[in-house]
Amino acid sequence: LALGFGGLLAIVVVIGLLTMSRIKELGYAVDVILKENYLSVVACQDMKETLERMDSGILFTLAGNNEEGAALINENTIKFRAALKSELGNIKLPGEVEKAREIEKLFGEYTKSIQLVTDASRPFQARNEAYFATLLPLFQKIKTLAHGILIMNQKSMSDANDEARALAASTY
Repeated sequence: LALGFGGLLAIVVVIGLLTMSRIKELGYAVDVILKENYLSVVACQDMKETLERMDSGILFTLAGNNEEGAALINENTIKFRAALKSELGNIKLPGEVEKAREIEKLFGEYTKSIQLVTDASRPFQARNEAYFATLLPLFQKIKTLAHGILIMNQKSMSDANDEARALAASTY
């Protein structure tokens, strides 16, 4: 009788240990999803949002509202750089570093070119042409690259979520 119950007890202990191991693996998988990709997703969303606000500031200056436009540009330039720094410090996926470095390079060009549009001493037509010929294409490239990194990280999160679900399903 003791041998029979001892055997059952051993089986229950082994199953319990295996279950605890699987739960720990599942917890680790969920943690990886959040740690590795979430920061990059937030950074890319911030970059896109601040870039949009900078563009609004530039358009404000074209419309003659120089003070409010300059304030938007300055405030959001700082925020963009902070988001870019966060992204560069959280590179996890293949191809991500190249896109982030390209954003860094293009943003440098973008910030140097802003004065072509915001300098009120220049004729309106020249400022308008500089916006459409120089700033707008840079804006679109930066935004597209940031969106690409965001999509890469969201896909990675989705894939990790699917792996976590498969691991959870195998626990049953």
